Amino acid sequence: MKTLLKVKFAWFPVWSTALLMLSMISIYLPVFAGNDQKMTNFPLIIVSEDEEFASSDMGKAMINNLTEKQDGHSIQWKIESSEKSAVQAIKENKAYGALIIPSGFSQSLATLESDLMSEQTEGNAAKMKILINEGGGQMATSIAANVLQSIASSTSSAVSNTLKDTMTQEGLHVSPLVTSLLDEPIQYSSSNVLGLSTNVNKGMTPFMMVLIASITGLMGAQMIQGYLGGIGEGIRKAGYPLSDSKLLLTEMLLGIILAILVSSTLQLAVFGVFGSAHSTSIWSIFFFTLLCSLTMFFMFKVIGLLFGKWGMLVMFPINILGIFASGGAIPLTTLPVFHHVFSLFLPTRYMVDGMRSLLFYGGNMQSGLGTALWVISIYLVVFLAVCMIFLIRSNKKGSPSKAHSLDKPADQTVAL
Repeated sequence: MKTLLKVKFAWFPVWSTALLMLSMISIYLPVFAGNDQKMTNFPLIIVSEDEEFASSDMGKAMINNLTEKQDGHSIQWKIESSEKSAVQAIKENKAYGALIIPSGFSQSLATLESDLMSEQTEGNAAKMKILINEGGGQMATSIAANVLQSIASSTSSAVSNTLKDTMTQEGLHVSPLVTSLLDEPIQYSSSNVLGLSTNVNKGMTPFMMVLIASITGLMGAQMIQGYLGGIGEGIRKAGYPLSDSKLLLTEMLLGIILAILVSSTLQLAVFGVFGSAHSTSIWSIFFFTLLCSLTMFFMFKVIGLLFGKWGMLVMFPINILGIFASGGAIPLTTLPVFHHVFSLFLPTRYMVDGMRSLLFYGGNMQSGLGTALWVISIYLVVFLAVCMIFLIRSNKKGSPSKAHSLDKPADQTVAL
Protein backbone atom coordinates (compact mmCIF):
# COMPACT_ATOMS: atom_id res chain seq x y z
CA MET A 1 0.00 0.00 0.00
CA LYS A 2 2.80 2.43 0.91
CA THR A 3 4.49 1.66 -2.37
CA LEU A 4 1.31 2.47 -4.29
CA LEU A 5 0.80 5.73 -2.43
CA LYS A 6 4.34 6.78 -3.28
CA VAL A 7 3.48 6.66 -6.99
CA LYS A 8 2.47 10.20 -7.93
CA PHE A 9 0.17 9.07 -10.71
CA ALA A 10 -1.91 7.09 -8.20
CA TRP A 11 -3.11 10.41 -6.78
CA PHE A 12 -4.40 11.64 -10.16
CA PRO A 13 -8.00 10.38 -9.71
CA VAL A 14 -8.21 12.12 -6.33
CA TRP A 15 -7.08 15.63 -7.24
CA SER A 16 -8.58 15.56 -10.75
CA THR A 17 -12.02 14.58 -9.41
CA ALA A 18 -11.82 17.19 -6.65
CA LEU A 19 -10.83 19.85 -9.19
CA LEU A 20 -13.68 18.81 -11.48
CA MET A 21 -16.21 19.08 -8.64
CA LEU A 22 -14.86 22.51 -7.69
CA SER A 23 -15.27 23.61 -11.30
CA MET A 24 -18.85 22.31 -11.36
CA ILE A 25 -19.70 24.26 -8.19
CA SER A 26 -18.22 27.49 -9.56
CA ILE A 27 -20.13 27.07 -12.82
CA TYR A 28 -23.54 26.08 -11.47
CA LEU A 29 -23.85 27.78 -8.10
CA PRO A 30 -24.38 31.20 -9.76
CA VAL A 31 -27.48 29.74 -11.46
CA PHE A 32 -29.19 29.69 -8.07
CA ALA A 33 -27.79 32.99 -6.82
CA GLY A 34 -30.07 35.63 -5.38
CA ASN A 35 -33.42 35.44 -3.64
CA ASP A 36 -35.26 34.65 -6.86
CA GLN A 37 -34.49 34.04 -10.48
CA LYS A 38 -35.00 36.78 -13.04
CA MET A 39 -35.95 36.25 -16.67
CA THR A 40 -34.17 38.02 -19.52
CA ASN A 41 -35.80 38.74 -22.89
CA PHE A 42 -38.99 37.17 -21.59
CA PRO A 43 -41.36 37.09 -24.61
CA LEU A 44 -44.89 38.45 -24.13
CA ILE A 45 -47.49 39.69 -26.60
CA ILE A 46 -49.90 42.60 -26.55
CA VAL A 47 -52.78 42.86 -29.02
CA SER A 48 -55.12 45.81 -29.57
CA GLU A 49 -57.99 44.85 -31.84
CA ASP A 50 -59.62 48.19 -31.04
CA GLU A 51 -58.13 50.78 -33.40
CA GLU A 52 -59.87 53.61 -31.58
CA PHE A 53 -58.24 52.64 -28.29
CA ALA A 54 -54.85 52.12 -29.92
CA SER A 55 -54.95 55.66 -31.35
CA SER A 56 -56.28 57.25 -28.14
CA ASP A 57 -54.05 58.97 -25.61
CA MET A 58 -54.70 56.20 -23.09
CA GLY A 59 -53.90 53.48 -25.63
CA LYS A 60 -50.71 55.21 -26.76
CA ALA A 61 -49.68 55.73 -23.14
CA MET A 62 -50.31 52.09 -22.38
CA ILE A 63 -48.19 50.90 -25.31
CA ASN A 64 -45.45 53.44 -24.66
CA ASN A 65 -45.33 52.56 -20.98
CA LEU A 66 -44.78 48.86 -21.55
CA THR A 67 -41.68 48.64 -19.47
CA GLU A 68 -38.73 46.55 -20.48
CA LYS A 69 -38.34 45.73 -16.79
CA GLN A 70 -41.11 44.26 -14.65
CA ASP A 71 -40.42 42.99 -11.12
CA GLY A 72 -36.79 42.60 -12.12
CA HIS A 73 -37.61 40.60 -15.25
CA SER A 74 -36.48 41.80 -18.67
CA ILE A 75 -39.51 41.72 -20.97
CA GLN A 76 -39.41 41.38 -24.75
CA TRP A 77 -42.74 42.73 -26.00
CA LYS A 78 -44.22 41.66 -29.30
CA ILE A 79 -47.08 43.58 -30.92
CA GLU A 80 -49.57 41.37 -32.77
CA SER A 81 -52.52 42.53 -34.84
CA SER A 82 -55.11 40.02 -33.68
CA GLU A 83 -55.94 37.48 -31.00
CA LYS A 84 -55.68 34.75 -33.63
CA SER A 85 -52.05 35.62 -34.42
CA ALA A 86 -51.25 35.80 -30.70
CA VAL A 87 -52.74 32.34 -30.14
CA GLN A 88 -50.70 30.98 -33.06
CA ALA A 89 -47.50 32.46 -31.61
CA ILE A 90 -48.23 30.83 -28.25
CA LYS A 91 -48.93 27.48 -29.93
CA GLU A 92 -45.55 27.79 -31.63
CA ASN A 93 -43.97 28.43 -28.20
CA LYS A 94 -42.81 31.91 -29.23
CA ALA A 95 -44.37 33.69 -26.25
CA TYR A 96 -45.41 32.82 -22.71
CA GLY A 97 -48.58 34.88 -22.72
CA ALA A 98 -50.60 37.67 -24.32
CA LEU A 99 -52.79 40.60 -23.27
CA ILE A 100 -55.75 41.08 -25.61
CA ILE A 101 -57.63 44.38 -25.92
CA PRO A 102 -60.73 43.28 -27.86
CA SER A 103 -62.61 45.29 -30.45
CA GLY A 104 -65.24 47.55 -28.91
CA PHE A 105 -63.09 48.14 -25.83
CA SER A 106 -63.20 51.94 -26.22
CA GLN A 107 -66.95 51.84 -26.70
CA SER A 108 -67.32 49.80 -23.51
CA LEU A 109 -65.32 52.39 -21.58
CA ALA A 110 -67.38 55.23 -23.07
CA THR A 111 -70.63 53.48 -22.18
CA LEU A 112 -69.41 52.83 -18.64
CA GLU A 113 -68.40 56.48 -18.20
CA SER A 114 -71.79 57.64 -19.50
CA ASP A 115 -73.61 55.33 -17.08
CA LEU A 116 -71.57 56.53 -14.11
CA MET A 117 -71.96 60.20 -15.06
CA SER A 118 -75.72 59.79 -15.29
CA GLU A 119 -75.60 58.21 -11.82
CA GLN A 120 -77.14 54.98 -13.01
CA THR A 121 -76.98 52.05 -10.62
CA GLU A 122 -76.07 49.51 -13.30
CA GLY A 123 -73.22 49.17 -15.71
CA ASN A 124 -70.68 46.76 -17.15
CA ALA A 125 -66.90 46.85 -16.88
CA ALA A 126 -64.78 46.89 -20.02
CA LYS A 127 -63.16 43.51 -20.73
CA MET A 128 -59.60 42.44 -21.41
CA LYS A 129 -58.27 38.94 -22.04
CA ILE A 130 -55.10 37.30 -20.76
CA LEU A 131 -53.85 34.25 -22.63
CA ILE A 132 -51.34 31.94 -20.95
CA ASN A 133 -48.93 29.42 -22.46
CA GLU A 134 -49.28 26.67 -19.85
CA GLY A 135 -46.66 24.52 -21.56
CA GLY A 136 -43.83 26.88 -20.68
CA GLY A 137 -43.36 25.50 -17.17
CA GLN A 138 -44.51 26.66 -13.77
CA MET A 139 -42.02 29.51 -13.42
CA ALA A 140 -42.63 30.98 -16.88
CA THR A 141 -46.40 30.61 -16.56
CA SER A 142 -46.45 32.31 -13.18
CA ILE A 143 -44.30 35.23 -14.34
CA ALA A 144 -46.37 35.73 -17.51
CA ALA A 145 -49.62 35.78 -15.54
CA ASN A 146 -48.25 38.21 -12.95
CA VAL A 147 -46.85 40.65 -15.52
CA LEU A 148 -49.97 40.67 -17.71
CA GLN A 149 -52.33 40.96 -14.74
CA SER A 150 -50.23 43.83 -13.40
CA ILE A 151 -50.61 45.74 -16.68
CA ALA A 152 -54.36 45.12 -16.83
CA SER A 153 -54.73 46.21 -13.18
CA SER A 154 -52.64 49.37 -13.62
CA THR A 155 -54.69 50.32 -16.71
CA SER A 156 -57.88 49.76 -14.75
CA SER A 157 -56.54 51.91 -11.88
CA ALA A 158 -55.66 54.73 -14.30
CA VAL A 159 -59.17 54.71 -15.77
CA SER A 160 -60.68 54.55 -12.29
CA ASN A 161 -58.70 57.58 -11.10
CA THR A 162 -59.71 59.56 -14.20
CA LEU A 163 -63.39 58.74 -13.68
CA LYS A 164 -63.24 59.63 -9.98
CA ASP A 165 -61.57 62.99 -10.70
CA THR A 166 -64.18 63.81 -13.34
CA MET A 167 -67.09 62.87 -11.06
CA THR A 168 -65.62 64.90 -8.22
CA GLN A 169 -65.29 67.95 -10.44
CA GLU A 170 -68.89 67.51 -11.61
CA GLY A 171 -70.09 67.09 -8.03
CA LEU A 172 -71.61 63.71 -8.83
CA HIS A 173 -72.25 61.05 -6.24
CA VAL A 174 -71.54 57.38 -6.64
CA SER A 175 -74.17 54.88 -5.69
CA PRO A 176 -72.91 52.18 -3.31
CA LEU A 177 -74.18 49.70 -5.91
CA VAL A 178 -71.56 50.77 -8.43
CA THR A 179 -68.64 51.54 -6.08
CA SER A 180 -66.86 48.33 -6.97
CA LEU A 181 -67.41 49.04 -10.66
CA LEU A 182 -65.84 52.47 -10.29
CA ASP A 183 -62.87 50.94 -8.48
CA GLU A 184 -62.40 48.31 -11.19
CA PRO A 185 -63.75 49.70 -14.48
CA ILE A 186 -61.67 47.15 -16.43
CA GLN A 187 -61.90 43.44 -15.72
CA TYR A 188 -59.85 40.67 -17.25
CA SER A 189 -60.28 36.94 -17.73
CA SER A 190 -57.41 34.47 -17.97
CA SER A 191 -57.39 31.31 -20.04
CA ASN A 192 -54.89 28.63 -21.00
CA VAL A 193 -54.36 28.54 -24.76
CA LEU A 194 -53.17 24.97 -25.15
CA GLY A 195 -56.14 23.37 -23.43
CA LEU A 196 -54.00 20.82 -21.61
CA SER A 197 -55.33 18.78 -18.74
CA THR A 198 -54.27 19.69 -15.24
CA ASN A 199 -51.78 16.81 -15.12
CA VAL A 200 -48.82 18.58 -16.73
CA ASN A 201 -46.50 17.97 -13.75
CA LYS A 202 -45.72 21.70 -13.58
CA GLY A 203 -44.40 21.48 -17.14
CA MET A 204 -41.49 19.28 -16.07
CA THR A 205 -42.41 16.07 -17.94
CA PRO A 206 -40.36 16.86 -21.10
CA PHE A 207 -37.29 17.64 -19.01
CA MET A 208 -37.62 14.49 -16.91
CA MET A 209 -37.94 12.29 -20.00
CA VAL A 210 -34.85 13.84 -21.59
CA LEU A 211 -33.00 13.59 -18.27
CA ILE A 212 -33.70 9.84 -18.14
CA ALA A 213 -32.54 9.48 -21.74
CA SER A 214 -29.31 11.35 -20.95
CA ILE A 215 -28.52 9.35 -17.81
CA THR A 216 -29.36 6.13 -19.65
CA GLY A 217 -26.86 7.04 -22.35
CA LEU A 218 -24.14 7.86 -19.84
CA MET A 219 -24.61 4.83 -17.61
CA GLY A 220 -25.34 2.49 -20.49
CA ALA A 221 -22.19 3.41 -22.40
CA GLN A 222 -20.02 3.01 -19.31
CA MET A 223 -21.58 -0.13 -17.85
CA ILE A 224 -21.93 -2.01 -21.12
CA GLN A 225 -18.30 -1.28 -21.98
CA GLY A 226 -17.13 -2.22 -18.49
CA TYR A 227 -19.05 -5.48 -18.22
CA LEU A 228 -18.41 -6.63 -21.79
CA GLY A 229 -14.76 -5.69 -21.43
CA GLY A 230 -14.46 -7.92 -18.37
CA ILE A 231 -16.37 -10.75 -20.03
CA GLY A 232 -14.31 -10.41 -23.20
CA GLU A 233 -11.09 -10.59 -21.22
CA GLY A 234 -12.29 -13.77 -19.54
CA ILE A 235 -13.20 -15.32 -22.90
CA ARG A 236 -9.77 -14.52 -24.30
CA LYS A 237 -8.01 -15.94 -21.26
CA ALA A 238 -10.03 -19.11 -21.71
CA GLY A 239 -8.46 -19.45 -25.13
CA TYR A 240 -11.37 -18.37 -27.29
CA PRO A 241 -10.73 -15.70 -29.93
CA LEU A 242 -12.65 -12.44 -29.60
CA SER A 243 -11.71 -9.46 -31.73
CA ASP A 244 -12.07 -5.88 -30.55
CA SER A 245 -14.38 -5.19 -33.49
CA LYS A 246 -16.82 -7.89 -32.39
CA LEU A 247 -16.69 -6.54 -28.86
CA LEU A 248 -17.47 -3.00 -30.05
CA LEU A 249 -20.25 -4.24 -32.33
CA THR A 250 -21.81 -6.11 -29.40
CA GLU A 251 -21.64 -2.96 -27.24
CA MET A 252 -23.45 -0.98 -29.95
CA LEU A 253 -26.13 -3.66 -30.29
CA LEU A 254 -26.73 -3.77 -26.54
CA GLY A 255 -26.89 0.04 -26.49
CA ILE A 256 -29.66 -0.02 -29.11
CA ILE A 257 -31.57 -2.66 -27.14
CA LEU A 258 -31.17 -0.59 -23.96
CA ALA A 259 -32.51 2.53 -25.71
CA ILE A 260 -35.58 0.63 -26.94
CA LEU A 261 -36.21 -0.85 -23.50
CA VAL A 262 -35.89 2.46 -21.64
CA SER A 263 -37.98 4.36 -24.20
CA SER A 264 -40.77 1.78 -23.91
CA THR A 265 -40.65 1.80 -20.12
CA LEU A 266 -40.79 5.60 -20.08
CA GLN A 267 -44.02 5.64 -22.08
CA LEU A 268 -45.63 3.09 -19.76
CA ALA A 269 -44.56 4.95 -16.63
CA VAL A 270 -45.20 8.55 -17.72
CA PHE A 271 -48.48 8.05 -19.55
CA GLY A 272 -49.75 4.71 -18.27
CA VAL A 273 -48.97 4.94 -14.56
CA PHE A 274 -48.87 8.72 -13.97
CA GLY A 275 -51.30 9.72 -16.71
CA SER A 276 -49.30 12.77 -17.78
CA ALA A 277 -50.87 15.11 -20.33
CA HIS A 278 -49.79 14.82 -23.95
CA SER A 279 -51.07 16.50 -27.11
CA THR A 280 -49.83 13.95 -29.68
CA SER A 281 -49.90 10.17 -30.00
CA ILE A 282 -47.79 8.09 -27.65
CA TRP A 283 -46.18 6.43 -30.67
CA SER A 284 -44.83 9.78 -31.86
CA ILE A 285 -43.47 10.47 -28.40
CA PHE A 286 -41.99 6.96 -28.20
CA PHE A 287 -40.05 7.30 -31.46
CA PHE A 288 -38.76 10.73 -30.48
CA THR A 289 -37.73 9.36 -27.05
CA LEU A 290 -35.94 6.50 -28.80
CA LEU A 291 -34.14 8.98 -31.06
CA CYS A 292 -33.01 10.93 -27.98
CA SER A 293 -31.90 7.80 -26.10
CA LEU A 294 -29.92 6.47 -29.06
CA THR A 295 -28.26 9.84 -29.62
CA MET A 296 -27.18 10.17 -25.99
CA PHE A 297 -25.87 6.59 -25.86
CA PHE A 298 -23.78 6.95 -29.01
CA MET A 299 -22.58 10.40 -27.95
CA PHE A 300 -21.17 9.01 -24.72
CA LYS A 301 -19.90 5.93 -26.58
CA VAL A 302 -17.94 8.18 -28.94
CA ILE A 303 -16.49 10.06 -25.97
CA GLY A 304 -15.44 6.73 -24.45
CA LEU A 305 -13.79 5.66 -27.70
CA LEU A 306 -11.95 8.98 -28.10
CA PHE A 307 -10.76 9.39 -24.51
CA GLY A 308 -10.46 5.78 -23.35
CA LYS A 309 -10.05 5.39 -19.60
CA TRP A 310 -10.35 9.17 -19.13
CA GLY A 311 -13.72 9.18 -20.85
CA MET A 312 -15.72 9.48 -17.63
CA LEU A 313 -13.94 12.73 -16.76
CA VAL A 314 -15.30 14.15 -20.02
CA MET A 315 -18.73 12.45 -19.96
CA PHE A 316 -19.72 13.67 -16.51
CA PRO A 317 -19.31 17.44 -17.05
CA ILE A 318 -20.88 17.20 -20.52
CA ASN A 319 -23.87 15.41 -19.02
CA ILE A 320 -24.26 18.07 -16.31
CA LEU A 321 -23.76 20.87 -18.82
CA GLY A 322 -26.45 19.37 -21.01
CA ILE A 323 -28.91 19.05 -18.13
CA PHE A 324 -28.60 22.70 -17.11
CA ALA A 325 -28.34 24.10 -20.64
CA SER A 326 -31.44 22.19 -21.78
CA GLY A 327 -33.78 24.86 -20.40
CA GLY A 328 -36.00 22.14 -19.01
CA ALA A 329 -35.70 22.61 -15.27
CA ILE A 330 -34.73 26.28 -15.35
CA PRO A 331 -35.72 28.46 -18.34
CA LEU A 332 -32.78 29.48 -20.49
CA THR A 333 -33.74 33.12 -20.09
CA THR A 334 -32.72 32.93 -16.41
CA LEU A 335 -29.32 31.32 -17.00
CA PRO A 336 -25.94 33.05 -17.31
CA VAL A 337 -24.41 33.55 -20.78
CA PHE A 338 -22.07 30.61 -20.16
CA HIS A 339 -25.00 28.19 -20.27
CA HIS A 340 -26.59 29.94 -23.25
CA VAL A 341 -23.46 29.19 -25.27
CA PHE A 342 -23.51 25.48 -24.44
CA SER A 343 -27.24 25.28 -25.15
CA LEU A 344 -26.51 26.10 -28.79
CA PHE A 345 -24.62 22.88 -29.53
CA LEU A 346 -25.45 20.37 -26.79
CA PRO A 347 -28.30 18.10 -27.99
CA THR A 348 -30.29 18.09 -24.74
CA ARG A 349 -31.63 21.62 -25.36
CA TYR A 350 -33.14 20.51 -28.68
CA MET A 351 -34.43 17.30 -27.10
CA VAL A 352 -36.36 19.25 -24.47
CA ASP A 353 -37.74 21.61 -27.13
CA GLY A 354 -38.89 18.68 -29.26
CA MET A 355 -40.37 16.76 -26.33
CA ARG A 356 -42.17 19.87 -25.09
CA SER A 357 -43.63 20.36 -28.57
CA LEU A 358 -44.92 16.79 -28.66
CA LEU A 359 -46.37 16.89 -25.16
CA PHE A 360 -47.80 20.41 -25.07
CA TYR A 361 -47.95 21.97 -28.56
CA GLY A 362 -49.50 19.23 -30.66
CA GLY A 363 -46.23 18.33 -32.35
CA ASN A 364 -46.16 21.70 -34.13
CA MET A 365 -42.94 21.81 -36.16
CA GLN A 366 -42.71 25.58 -35.58
CA SER A 367 -42.75 25.13 -31.79
CA GLY A 368 -39.30 23.52 -31.74
CA LEU A 369 -39.93 20.00 -33.04
CA GLY A 370 -38.74 20.70 -36.58
CA THR A 371 -35.37 22.06 -35.48
CA ALA A 372 -35.03 19.33 -32.85
CA LEU A 373 -35.54 16.53 -35.39
CA TRP A 374 -32.93 17.97 -37.74
CA VAL A 375 -30.30 18.65 -35.08
CA ILE A 376 -30.71 15.40 -33.17
CA SER A 377 -30.75 13.31 -36.36
CA ILE A 378 -27.53 14.95 -37.54
CA TYR A 379 -25.91 14.29 -34.17
CA LEU A 380 -26.95 10.63 -34.27
CA VAL A 381 -25.61 10.15 -37.81
CA VAL A 382 -22.30 11.76 -36.86
CA PHE A 383 -21.92 9.68 -33.70
CA LEU A 384 -22.78 6.47 -35.57
CA ALA A 385 -20.28 7.38 -38.27
CA VAL A 386 -17.51 7.83 -35.71
CA CYS A 387 -18.38 4.48 -34.11
CA MET A 388 -18.28 2.81 -37.54
CA ILE A 389 -14.86 4.33 -38.20
CA PHE A 390 -13.55 2.83 -34.97
CA LEU A 391 -15.24 -0.46 -35.85
CA ILE A 392 -13.63 -0.60 -39.31
CA ARG A 393 -10.22 0.35 -37.96
CA SER A 394 -10.49 -2.27 -35.25
CA ASN A 395 -11.54 -4.91 -37.76
CA LYS A 396 -8.56 -4.11 -40.01
CA LYS A 397 -6.12 -4.45 -37.14
CA GLY A 398 -7.49 -7.90 -36.50
CA SER A 399 -6.54 -10.11 -33.60
CA PRO A 400 -3.73 -12.58 -32.94
CA SER A 401 -6.36 -15.25 -32.59
CA LYS A 402 -8.22 -14.19 -35.75
CA ALA A 403 -7.51 -17.44 -37.52
CA HIS A 404 -9.29 -19.49 -34.87
CA SER A 405 -13.03 -20.08 -34.66
CA LEU A 406 -14.98 -18.60 -31.76
CA ASP A 407 -16.39 -22.02 -31.02
CA LYS A 408 -12.96 -23.66 -30.80
CA PRO A 409 -10.23 -23.17 -28.17
CA ALA A 410 -7.06 -21.57 -29.51
CA ASP A 411 -4.85 -24.50 -28.48
CA GLN A 412 -7.04 -27.07 -30.24
CA THR A 413 -5.43 -28.61 -33.34
CA VAL A 414 -7.08 -29.99 -36.42
CA ALA A 415 -6.10 -33.50 -37.48
CA LEU A 416 -5.03 -33.91 -41.06
